[in-house]
Amino acid sequence: MVLMISKNKQRLLNTQEKKWSAMITLIISLIIVTPLCGFLFQCGCDWPWAGLDSKCNFYKLDAEHKCPWCASIITGLLSTGTAIVAGVWASILSLYHLTRQNPVKEVLVRMVFGLMVFVGVAFLMAMFAAQWQGYPV
Repeated sequence: MVLMISKNKQRLLNTQEKKWSAMITLIISLIIVTPLCGFLFQCGCDWPWAGLDSKCNFYKLDAEHKCPWCASIITGLLSTGTAIVAGVWASILSLYHLTRQNPVKEVLVRMVFGLMVFVGVAFLMAMFAAQWQGYPV
């Protein structure tokens, strides 16, 4: 089983461009997931250097509605985890038009594609999380 996973991993990340785009997409996704939460739910979450989730309505005792991603570990991890994995996966897909280009251009295009998928999936997952918890969007 471990050998099969190792072979698939080698085939999936078989170029430096795929490795770089996956790593950059992962790092950027982890940085922007909290401000994206603040944007989608207007809950107060912000950039890591601006307080992260310290102003989130999750911490306000008198808040009528609590942020769906911060209030529930299930919807929070499921939503953000799915979005991040989808973005990284999209950045390493072997699309014919992305191969055999300038390596820097290929990494940039893969990264942008991965981040677009990340934001799109995060938006869909946010809608589901908000609906599940009765959060007004």
